[in-house]
Amino acid sequence: MKTILAIWHSANKGKTETLREFANLLITTYPKPAHNEVFPKPILIPARGDFRIVVEINGKIIGVESKGDPKTNLGGRLLDLSDNFNCDIILCTTRTKGETVDAVNNLVHNKGFQTIWTSTYEVANNHQIVNQIKAKHLLDLLQNLSLI
Repeated sequence: MKTILAIWHSANKGKTETLREFANLLITTYPKPAHNEVFPKPILIPARGDFRIVVEINGKIIGVESKGDPKTNLGGRLLDLSDNFNCDIILCTTRTKGETVDAVNNLVHNKGFQTIWTSTYEVANNHQIVNQIKAKHLLDLLQNLSLI
């Protein structure tokens, strides 16, 4: 079943950094030729800012979309991943309410995706470490659910 995993939280809580850590972990866990680069070619995961990657692993197309702020057309970008890239799994960021949550729910209701909602770990210190741990937990979850 097609799945969208949404990391939701308020602003500046490490959502994009967690997805960046996840994307890097995904590429290193499944190095070429285990992954096929779909977009961009070559895969580019920038050290800063929002990003999008699409890879194929074990016959599954996985899209990672970090740009989940209001007024950034998350709904259109999720539909693009669903319809144009035919993603089996989409990971994205959202806020806790409003149009970004609606964008995920739209994909669920109109495209038949199942949803996994999660959030970042919120700590006072060691943000990079907890983002890396959360990324590992996300990969473990997708693997243990036999989605990847």
